[in-house]
Amino acid sequence: MILWIDAHLSPSLAAWINRTYPAIQAKSLSSMNLQRAHDRTIFKAAREANAVIMSKDADFLKLVDQYGTPPQLLWITCGNTSNARMRAVLEKSLDKAAELLLSGEPIIEISDLR
Repeated sequence: MILWIDAHLSPSLAAWINRTYPAIQAKSLSSMNLQRAHDRTIFKAAREANAVIMSKDADFLKLVDQYGTPPQLLWITCGNTSNARMRAVLEKSLDKAAELLLSGEPIIEISDLR
């Protein structure tokens, strides 16, 4: 699975995901020079690459609703948090989220339920 990390999330998450989850190829939008691109541009590029977008941006919800998939969306709703806390949240949820995405779910929400 190809996972694009939106600019609202730390680019360091991509390297951590790549080390922790070998089946996921994560890239930050900044590593692809897309950190300042409009959401529609990112959406279209992710569609062409058959990538999943991981984002806190609700605009991607509207785009998936309007245009369908691909791309699928891994929607992060845990608000502002440290990188360490975000990694802890993903450690608890990313395996199941990836399974659901691979089964065809268009949108998976991940929140910080302690």
